[in-house]
Amino acid sequence: MTTESHPETPADALHALLAGNERHRAGDRHLRTHSPLGERHEEGQQPFAAIIACADSRVSPALIFGLDRGNLFVSRVAGNTVDTGTLGSTEYAVAVLGVRLVMVLGHSDCGAVKAALEVTNATKSYPAERYGSIGPLVDAVVPSVESLPDDQRTLPNCVAANARAQASKLAGTDPIIRPAVASGSLRVVAAVYEIESGRVVLL
Repeated sequence: MTTESHPETPADALHALLAGNERHRAGDRHLRTHSPLGERHEEGQQPFAAIIACADSRVSPALIFGLDRGNLFVSRVAGNTVDTGTLGSTEYAVAVLGVRLVMVLGHSDCGAVKAALEVTNATKSYPAERYGSIGPLVDAVVPSVESLPDDQRTLPNCVAANARAQASKLAGTDPIIRPAVASGSLRVVAAVYEIESGRVVLL
């Protein structure tokens, strides 16, 4: 494992993520760490970025960015939406752990976005008596789909729209995220992970 400098600015943090993704795409499976604690995980954690990612089993943020444990504070929920759990976790990462970057990471072939498209098109529904809490989970993505004109509601467009919408929602939340963004100590970005190529594309 290689130890590299701990990113001190949002720009440094974003650069570290994108550089790690480039290594991943090139087939370099040697993990890096930017944590000042190195491999001393029992002493605590000092991640430099927080990720809100989908629960999809094909999405593994640490591997996507070529990073060892202790570098990313990851919250996962189907559809990478901002709910109480992902918001509170991310607020903790910013206020307590001092991360400099938050990335909302959508991905290609997202099942939650597919379901939201079906709901929007009135071809599928998720009644609670049969589907439990799946309906509310999908409903959190529906507004992003509805924000696009009918002729632009392809799956890739909807995945990108959802990542952007969730990042925008997150960036505007008080009392922690919005002031940190306004002060310049934090940046919130949206991105999409392309499963086939392994590439992370900023939006």
